[in-house]
Amino acid sequence: MSFSFTLPMITDGSGSCSDVSGDDPYNVCCENTVLQNPELLISLQESAVQNGASALLSPTELVSHSRLEDLGFDDSFSEFIEELTQLTIKNSSGLPVGGVISESHRHSDEYGKNVFESAYFAHLEKITLLKDNGASFILIKNFSKLWDMRAGVLAAETADIPVFVIMKVDDEGRTESDTDFIAALITLQSLGADAFGIECTEGIEQTAALIKKAFPHAEIPLIAAVDMSCTSTAQIEELSLAGASVYIDTSGKLSKEKTDFIKAQNIKFDSTEEKDSYAAAIFREAFFLPESLEFSEPLSCSYDMSDEIIELDDSSADAVYIRLNSTDDASYLADNAIMSYLPFIIHTNDTTTLEAALRYYQGRLIVDSHCEIEEQVLTELAEKYGAILY
Repeated sequence: MSFSFTLPMITDGSGSCSDVSGDDPYNVCCENTVLQNPELLISLQESAVQNGASALLSPTELVSHSRLEDLGFDDSFSEFIEELTQLTIKNSSGLPVGGVISESHRHSDEYGKNVFESAYFAHLEKITLLKDNGASFILIKNFSKLWDMRAGVLAAETADIPVFVIMKVDDEGRTESDTDFIAALITLQSLGADAFGIECTEGIEQTAALIKKAFPHAEIPLIAAVDMSCTSTAQIEELSLAGASVYIDTSGKLSKEKTDFIKAQNIKFDSTEEKDSYAAAIFREAFFLPESLEFSEPLSCSYDMSDEIIELDDSSADAVYIRLNSTDDASYLADNAIMSYLPFIIHTNDTTTLEAALRYYQGRLIVDSHCEIEEQVLTELAEKYGAILY
């Protein structure tokens, strides 16, 4: 996969207006504060450009219908995205500008296809507005759940704009909802993400360790989201050696010394380098596949199939083999797959059912290549959703 921007890439960290204004974003409409006092953003972004940033972020992270409605600005959604993005472009001196999207406000709901589609269309609306107003890429910032990240990446793919993903993780590389960063990397790069990375709550050394762990599996550039104001050049070198080639400053205080040092690392990403990415995934784990797989006995779908799935974890099978006969079956799979610690291989002879399964599954599926579906259609759907044909 080719990367559309110059590496190493360094962005400022002003992903939300609360970073700029210092307001509590759930009590004050910080977007209105910034637009009423544009010098706050102008000063910050012009300083970032002067200090060597190679991209800026439009501070749209927290712009959502539900939050703005709570604050009495429910009619300002499109206006805020337009004005903040165009102001950032004006401040950018021609550098690429990324639009930031936030986690779905339905992220605490029980997962299901309706929740997924709600998130997808919410992300698509915002991403389309960002693109229409000049954003060069989208940053999915610190989502907790893999299904929501997938919804965001699919929306960016629909809008045909590059998309980066960063996750806030603990020292084991997991989000607060137990999504594993290697599983997310495997899933999202296969889905079309252009760059992927982490912000680790445990500091620079652990960030470097996790990036080093991800690098052998990364077909796309890796992002380190770090506080540049308290990161030494030695630590930056450690991150670069681990494999980071995109840097997102979380402090909003880029210094020319640090950006010059990063650029002097001569970091490149070789998109032709072979990676160990032949893996299926669920949100909590990636499964690197052997040359041959032992499948379970074929399992049919039902509304509550959790007990049957759990029993297979103690079998000799490498993967759960599922037969799907309808789009309802695809939904049952998505709802129940969370109960397994094995990857899934699916078989269906219906194109609509296959697409539903690929769309709603919370990870990366394996598809039986012997499905009685036209080969070109089978291949195209597998590529669209990042599945493995086996």
